[in-house]
Amino acid sequence: MNCIQSLASASGIPLILLGLALALSASQAQPTPAQQFKSILKEYGTASLDFRAATTDAERKAAVERLDPFALRFVELAEKHPKDPITLEVLREAVRTLNAVDSLTQTSWEMNQTAFPAPAKDSAAGRAVALLLRDHLKSDKADLVCERMRYGMRKEYETCLYKVLEANPHKQIQGIACLVLAQFQQNRLQKLDVIKDRPEIAPRYHELVGKEYIEELRRTPRDKHAHEIERLLELAVAKYADVKLPFGGTVGERARADLFEMRHLAVGKVAPDIEGPDQDDKQFKLSDYRGKVVLLDFWQEH
Repeated sequence: MNCIQSLASASGIPLILLGLALALSASQAQPTPAQQFKSILKEYGTASLDFRAATTDAERKAAVERLDPFALRFVELAEKHPKDPITLEVLREAVRTLNAVDSLTQTSWEMNQTAFPAPAKDSAAGRAVALLLRDHLKSDKADLVCERMRYGMRKEYETCLYKVLEANPHKQIQGIACLVLAQFQQNRLQKLDVIKDRPEIAPRYHELVGKEYIEELRRTPRDKHAHEIERLLELAVAKYADVKLPFGGTVGERARADLFEMRHLAVGKVAPDIEGPDQDDKQFKLSDYRGKVVLLDFWQEH
């Protein structure tokens, strides 16, 4: 006779009722994935205030390093419950946390004079992407995670976004992945331009996201990066223009704006011609001043 049978016999409680009671007690003792997620989020929210409050290099360094473990904690929770309804939200938070740590690390490079945060050597980004691609690649909610990748620089994000664009069957998700992939590459190209202008910070990017990755990107001609960004934005306009974005507007509107900026407003490009009255109410064209230094001051009356 096992322990439950012995307890049932001793107490006079029917075996099936006792088993249900014990199972209920066990389920109440173990927090649900959603409850665990909420608990980690609360801890993260408290820890994230430290960087704003920091006033010294040492305090900023410590604040960033305290945030570092949270991404892995989110990923580990998602790995334990890969099919739970909360998992995509957990993975989104893991990506958001990685981006926040990366951003604060780079901010500290500008602010700090002596002590710089040491990036975590864990595999949170790779594990988050692996789980997404294994269990949620074709999900109609994959945009929860993909949308946050636009703010990062990690190679794993690019791999993930290309695979989602190729294999996810939902037009909504494909459209968001296409736009985010272009914007991810735009943000990354800006970082590469910074490294080109300030080669002394290249080793810090090596430490943050990997030396081999950064040097491979640096060896690729800038025009090739730019061409792929334009290709993706053109695809977004041609195929996914009507896809609505979670933060307002459509993929087409955002992609057209980004294309216009690349083609006309970037350094080295010819500005679009402007025609209208000047401050003396005389008609002018911007092209009339070609070859001269021109200051444009845009403002609006309220």
